[in-house]
Amino acid sequence: MAKSAQKTFRSGLVCCMLLVAPTLLYGENSESDSNTKNVVKPQKSSQPMKSHELATESDQLALQLTREHLPQLTPLLKQLKIDQPRQYERAILDLARSARKLSVAQKRDKQLYQVELELLKADTEANLIAAKLKVRDKPQDRDKLRNAVIRLHTAKKHKMQYEVDLFRKRLARDQALLATAEQNLTAFEDDSNNTVDAFYLKLLRKADRKPSAGKTQKTTDLKTKRQKTNTSSSEQ
Repeated sequence: MAKSAQKTFRSGLVCCMLLVAPTLLYGENSESDSNTKNVVKPQKSSQPMKSHELATESDQLALQLTREHLPQLTPLLKQLKIDQPRQYERAILDLARSARKLSVAQKRDKQLYQVELELLKADTEANLIAAKLKVRDKPQDRDKLRNAVIRLHTAKKHKMQYEVDLFRKRLARDQALLATAEQNLTAFEDDSNNTVDAFYLKLLRKADRKPSAGKTQKTTDLKTKRQKTNTSSSEQ
């Protein structure tokens, strides 16, 4: 009976380990923020890394993440490595992916990093308690689960609020750029040096040629006639 309970707990743990890597706001290759220009991207090696090197790197990243931020997972990972090596490798890959994304977030924005880290911690805590409840239903664990869900709900809300604030800043920036572009268009249209005739004469002079008699005046008269027609139409 005890062995069966332990096996059930480990099965619940596997589910937990596969869920502790929530999708972060920014991927490693995201270009949506100007701060990415300041992030030094590693150069691609001419030779692909060997599979065991990738596994070692993932293992180091995952264990560092659990050691610094998710210590409750450390003994569970050790047990999982012994009992279910394949599931351990899968959990390591998920944790390593979260570690990489957190690293990118930390380089880009400290606030984003804190938001994502809290979301990861809250999600891990909730799933660990759920794994315990899968083995044995205890009232105190139900209370812990409710508190963990409240924490997770708050973390998700903070992430969404961060996104709203981010898009508001972008909107304000885009509106300022739009206003500048409209001013440039108005200034261009009002500047007499930007007329077709003015630019035409400028290029003729550049080519050491004189304008044909009456050609420039004809173009100007045609433009004036169109302006008068548009004015009359608007008045009607």
